[in-house]
Amino acid sequence: MLTITEMPKKREWEFADKVRWDARYVPENQAVCEGESNLTTREKILYEALTLFSSYGYEAVTIREIAGAVGIKESSLYNHFKNKRNILDTIVRETFQRYQKTLESLQVPKTGDPNISSLYDSFSDEAFETLCTNIFLFYLKDDYISKLRRLLTIEQYGNQELGEIFRTTFIENILDNQAKVLQQFIDDGRFIQGDAYTMALHFYAPVFLLLHKYDNNTKDEAQAIEELKRHVRQYNHLYRKQNRRISNNESTD
Repeated sequence: MLTITEMPKKREWEFADKVRWDARYVPENQAVCEGESNLTTREKILYEALTLFSSYGYEAVTIREIAGAVGIKESSLYNHFKNKRNILDTIVRETFQRYQKTLESLQVPKTGDPNISSLYDSFSDEAFETLCTNIFLFYLKDDYISKLRRLLTIEQYGNQELGEIFRTTFIENILDNQAKVLQQFIDDGRFIQGDAYTMALHFYAPVFLLLHKYDNNTKDEAQAIEELKRHVRQYNHLYRKQNRRISNNESTD
């Protein structure tokens, strides 16, 4: 999910205003698979299984249905995977590997980077909004990430293990990482004093809501981006010290 811990160097993000998610934000061997014809049989199995799981739920899909979607015999599928759970485990593992490679391709610093505060300072408001927009669109439109999120959303209530993966991956880890970065911003005097975890909630909760609001509704992408940008502007206005000083000075003129 979108996280303000994920900030590449400024020079990487000097784009035009209207940026759209496309292949340049994905590592060379990580192109979105929809419509691809050059996948191996193993890759097709994973992709079609994820598509079915995200539409109908893990329990409702059979090995036979996966094989049928790939266009192979059921017995042939077992040459690649032991069972349905093996397919699911591989999907989860390789989707998160894809996620990490994408962040690396964006040169996103990891949580704990001692330079992350100064990097944030170097961002113009426009550059930071562009960064947030493209990470948001990655989560919204990337075939693997979006389908895994839908799968885990479906299964979280009926499958305790998958529910834990959903909460850990898309909620708890993101909030914890954001809180660590925000605490660094507070300690360095870049953000106002406050509870870092609550600040993380204030940033991430609207983003999480927007992902669900526009999931499967990408025709309204422009509206989603505008709502996201308004949220980012408002968040910076509330918590970034420089913005607050400007606001206070203006109010006393």
